Amino acid sequence: MKDDDVDLDFRDRIYNRALEEQNSNLWNFKRYYTAASFWSWVDVGSAVLTAFLGAILTYGLAWRTLPQWSMVSLSLLVGTISLAKANRKPGQRSEKLHDVGRSYQELHDDLQNFIELDLKDGTREKEWLRDRFEKLADKRHNLKAEAKLSGFWYRWLKWRREDEIYEEAITTDDERQHLDPDGFGNKN
Repeated sequence: MKDDDVDLDFRDRIYNRALEEQNSNLWNFKRYYTAASFWSWVDVGSAVLTAFLGAILTYGLAWRTLPQWSMVSLSLLVGTISLAKANRKPGQRSEKLHDVGRSYQELHDDLQNFIELDLKDGTREKEWLRDRFEKLADKRHNLKAEAKLSGFWYRWLKWRREDEIYEEAITTDDERQHLDPDGFGNKN
């Protein structure tokens, strides 16, 4: 086996691992963005609901047209919503999840750049490529430790969006041919 064959085999293995990492990061940042959107809607929805219930209470108090039991029920409902919102902090949760999602998206883009700019560059040494890939993989593992998100969001995306998740990230064969006619494995 020639050195060029060994080098190409090494690059092919790193390429496949980098694609796996990139795919994982794609799913992660979309999961985090989906969860952030949900909690953002909960935050806004609870604020709107509280304001609406407050308006009804104000109307009932000003005009004394609502029965007392409904006023008490509305007051208890507003209190319950306020306590739940204070306990769960949907706005803060949404911001945190969005920030982690953005970090995963940046890592996704870094991996794309690594594949396109570094891995396909035949002048990069194997050790440099290995070190760069390990740094990117470490960054992902650190992100995983930073914030936990339940598997519910993965299953939701899988069920709701199926293959649509790749639409923004997919490059068709025709596009790939136009963008990179030589491809990765076709270089001699």
